[in-house]
Amino acid sequence: MNLISLDIETYPNLDMVDKLPEITPDSRLKDAAKIQADIEKKKAEQIEKMALNPLYGKIACIGYYGDNIQEVDLSEEENILKKLAELMQEDNVFVTWNGTGFDWDFISKRGIILGIEDFNLRHLEIIRSRKNPQFIDLMEKWCGYGKFAKLNEVAQVLLNGECKEEFDVEQIPELIKTPTGQELIKRYCLQDCALVYKLARKMGY
Repeated sequence: MNLISLDIETYPNLDMVDKLPEITPDSRLKDAAKIQADIEKKKAEQIEKMALNPLYGKIACIGYYGDNIQEVDLSEEENILKKLAELMQEDNVFVTWNGTGFDWDFISKRGIILGIEDFNLRHLEIIRSRKNPQFIDLMEKWCGYGKFAKLNEVAQVLLNGECKEEFDVEQIPELIKTPTGQELIKRYCLQDCALVYKLARKMGY
């Protein structure tokens, strides 16, 4: 049985901007210029949040870190998910930080949207049930159900000062366009994976 930490990075799917919910300006505004400014502000906020919603965001990459694998898959989203599906069929246990609350939810729903048969709501239900030993949410194990802790804060204490790299995830849409930018994304994602893996070992997994 192989323990593999997993982490995803996401970014807005700009092809979906036109499908975002219609914006309603503040009803108290009467001036046309202020109404337009309010609409533009809210639209910008909508776009910023697209990366967190599988309906409007995409997976930029999935990182893996274990004894036998240390890589970041930054290929096309469909290929990224198919590679993960293959790993899920093998004797691997996946450990995440807040994976139940975000990573697996996003992964499963993107798989459904893209029509990849290995991902469906039944698969997501199994993960949410927290009864499948193949999926470990380390944050939940550390904090208890419904509680939250930042990966960086826990890692700094338990791993003697090791911490996340400084990185602005809002830059991903631009960084992903160039080889140099892609390397920065990979380095950031793999560092997160490494922290989760080391924490899992520290905590007895």
